[in-house]
Amino acid sequence: MKAEYINPFLEATLQLFRQTFGIEPIPGKAFLMEKSNTHRWDVSGVMVLTGPVIGVVVIRLTRYLTEKLLEKTGITCKDDEEREEVINGMIGELVNVIAGNASGKLTEYNIKVSVPFVVQGENHSVMWPERAPIVGIPFSTNYGPFLVNVSFIEPKKK
Repeated sequence: MKAEYINPFLEATLQLFRQTFGIEPIPGKAFLMEKSNTHRWDVSGVMVLTGPVIGVVVIRLTRYLTEKLLEKTGITCKDDEEREEVINGMIGELVNVIAGNASGKLTEYNIKVSVPFVVQGENHSVMWPERAPIVGIPFSTNYGPFLVNVSFIEPKKK
């Protein structure tokens, strides 16, 4: 995997947390992840990459961190149902901003980033590209961890 494809997403993620929430995420050591249906994350924002690479970039968060991010926005909700809707929309918008900022840096590579979507729930699943490694980049914050996963392949040219 080429760093020039991954770094725009990491930079956009750091920028978003700093500017929007005043949170300074601390990146950990990248690692290769196993494909598994069990994990600790409650919410995932997914961006699909197409073009000379095919793959996904996923931002995975705990419920506690999403609650803290919502708290930082100052938005209040009248009940749990509204809170769920607002959190889902907020995560969708965060991932949309990250995708937009990253895609601007990827245009020279002709990589397109899809409209992001959000999946949530205990052990929710993400479809990873076949035969592609999954790289995990952990981040820590004062409000708990989050993870950025990147998985893509460069199809062979015919």
